Amino acid sequence: MESVSNESYLNLDPRTKLVLLFITNIIIFSTTQVYIEIAVVLLLMMLISLCGCFKSILKLVIVFFSLILIQFYVIPVLPAILVMTFNVLAVYARKILPCLMIGTLIVKTTPVRLIMLSLRKWKVPQKILIPLAITIRYFPSIKEEYSYIKDAMKLRGIKGIVKKVECVYVPLLISATHTAEELSEAAITRGIENPVPKTSVINIKFHFQDYFSLVVGVICMIIAFTVKIQI
Repeated sequence: MESVSNESYLNLDPRTKLVLLFITNIIIFSTTQVYIEIAVVLLLMMLISLCGCFKSILKLVIVFFSLILIQFYVIPVLPAILVMTFNVLAVYARKILPCLMIGTLIVKTTPVRLIMLSLRKWKVPQKILIPLAITIRYFPSIKEEYSYIKDAMKLRGIKGIVKKVECVYVPLLISATHTAEELSEAAITRGIENPVPKTSVINIKFHFQDYFSLVVGVICMIIAFTVKIQI
């Protein structure tokens, strides 16, 4: 995971990002009003831009508004047999994108150690922290291994879909097992199972920008539920 960008104007607490992820899920999947979804995406775009990650979520924003255009301008002129398929794509796939925007912010700006530290502040049990820490580190390791395999195939000039599948998935499955074992051993070696309270040189605490972001998120959630009740 990358550290906070030098171009960022905001440095949110990891707990704030996790709560915003939770709030975004509630708002997006509980509302049927497109304008509320658009407002949430614009607010998230502003927040993520201030955190220095606008380029990382630009594609998601473009896809989001493209799906809205498809829903209102393309689907109405499609044959009835295709309407259901494209409507599901335009509506449900679109609802996932704001959550992915927050997820991208967390991945790009929050190291794993800070996520673990913030969860310990919330008194999250070790039984949850240990598998979570391993899982968060697992997928980047697999992605890195996949890039090595692709580079090796390019050097050897391997072509053909069947041959590529064989050369990718067989070593990737074997590597996945070894990666899981190595991450587990590394976590145990660093004392993740030790019941003694962990210390850190980094002091994590809420600041004004965290409170302000959470207040705006709660206000948006209240508005979304109010509109839903009135409708």
